[in-house]
Order: sequence, then C-alpha cells, then structure tokens
Amino acid sequence: MRIGVQMDPIQDIVIQGDTSFALMLEAQARGWEIWWFSPDDVVFDRGVVRAQARHVKVADRQGAHFVELASEALELGHFDAVLIRQDPPFDIGYVSNTYLLDLAANDTLVLNRPSGVRNIPEKLAILAFEDLIAPTLVGRSLSAIQAFAAAYDEVVLKPAFLSGGSGVVRARGSDADFAARVQAMLSEVGKEPLVVQEFLPAVTAGDKRIMVLDGQAVGALRRVPKAGEFRANIHVGGRAEATELTARDHLIVARVAPLLQSEGILFAGLDIIDGRLTEINVTSPTLVRELQRLTGVDVPALFWDKIQQRLAARVGA
Repeated sequence: MRIGVQMDPIQDIVIQGDTSFALMLEAQARGWEIWWFSPDDVVFDRGVVRAQARHVKVADRQGAHFVELASEALELGHFDAVLIRQDPPFDIGYVSNTYLLDLAANDTLVLNRPSGVRNIPEKLAILAFEDLIAPTLVGRSLSAIQAFAAAYDEVVLKPAFLSGGSGVVRARGSDADFAARVQAMLSEVGKEPLVVQEFLPAVTAGDKRIMVLDGQAVGALRRVPKAGEFRANIHVGGRAEATELTARDHLIVARVAPLLQSEGILFAGLDIIDGRLTEINVTSPTLVRELQRLTGVDVPALFWDKIQQRLAARVGA
C-alpha cells in the first residue's frame, strides 16, 4: 500500500510527541510506502489533483527521523489513502485545501473526510451541544462580550481558529483594561470571532483529551498545566498523565459520535474540562504517543486496522 500524509514539514517535527509521525511509523512497520507533502504542494491542474510528494523512510530517532528516497509529482489517486494531518490555524488556506482534497476523494480514501474537517470547526462545533458546554458567547461585539463577562467571576477568551492554546487569555469583566484587551484581540484576529466562556477553575487540575476512533472512545489522558499557568496544552508546558473515562465522558462521546460519523471523521480528540466539552479536534488530533507510553493503548495500530477495513470495503463495493 502507498500512504500519502499531508502534514507540516517533516524536518521540523518533534517526533516524541508527534501523532502524524507515530502513524507513519506504524504504516511503515506494516510494509507500506510512506509519502509526505504539505498543503502548498497540492494543485488542481486540468482535472487532476496532484502533489509534489516525497517518499520517505522514517526512524524513531530525533534529528535522524527520516530519509528522503524520492520526490515526484503524483496524482493523489496514486495513493491508497491520504491523511490530512497539518496543524491549524484553520484559515482560508486550510479551507481551500479541503476543496481540492474533496475532488481527490473520488479516487482515493482521504481521512478525515475533507468536507467533515471543514464542517466541524473545532472550537465552534461544540455549540451544537449547549447542554454539554460551559456558558459560551461567540462573536465580535465588544458590548456583548463585556455584558457576558460581567455575568461571571472570570472568563476565558479564545481566537476561534488557532490551536495549542495560542492566544487564549483569562480575564475578569471588571478589570480596568478588559475592554482594551478584548479590542486588541479583535484586531489581532481580523474578522474572525472570539470564543468567550465562563472560566472553569477545575482546569488548574487539568483537562482531559479523549481519543475517539470510528465513534468509539479508545483512551484518555489528563493534561495538567505547569505552575502558574491555566492552559493545559502540551505546547505551552502542560504534562500528560494517565486517566480513566467516567460515565460523563462516555455520555459526551455518545452524543458527539453521530456528528463525527456523519461527517466522515474517523479520528477525533474531544477536550473536556470538569465534565464540560470544550473542543472537538478533527484537523490533526495528537497525544497518541503519550497515550501509548502511559496506558499501552496503541492508537496508530487501531487506526490502520480501521483503514484496512475501509479499503477492503471499497474494493468489495
């Protein structure tokens, strides 16, 4: 089998925490060819979607983690499966690329489904589950944000389409500089909305990432913020710990799973704070290497088992 992985530049990744790399290692262990390319390498040219792809051999050694064997302009239909694995920001470039991959999906298996990635913005998709989330406002109206913040002791403000905790701040509506800080954020994000939520103090003890594969929870980790920080993201210094799934976690997964499956999202990560759903990660869910190290759950193996089942079904259709 030939696997194409659309991802961020392979030379820049930190392999010990990179899920895309873990998926590549497992695919290679099964004897498959691994090719990678970036979104900038993808073009639609007179009816054909192709990418300038690099055939690589990977190894679990940082700094010597890949060798490039070849580079070719290949139709995406050349691959048995193509993975969408580049990190946000989920900007117009990201969205535009999904339209090209929609066309390629006529000729190969593309996961997560491009239209599904487009239809499930990670911080906004939770709005369909109002009873599962913290009190939330989404918009650009300064007066509305001020009124919302006045109703709570503290709020968290997030850019809608960044990742890894980037741009997330904690504030009180009574702060003298609250309006100025919000206005600065609005200017920073351009025409995009802000997500404003009641601050959940339990986040200081950590949030939870639930790995969901084909609509089923397969494992979970707790991310604990570093001292003096409220953001638990690994990118800003949080650490991962093993944890168990609760009855509330299973309820949330059961509620979200139909959306994921209807949109062709094979692999997702649900983020939960104190029993409240905060994000539905579908672009490039991560933490599978930490999950395997801490719990033994091998998501890459489970993932490729699912891919093989889907490819067999396509052949038999």
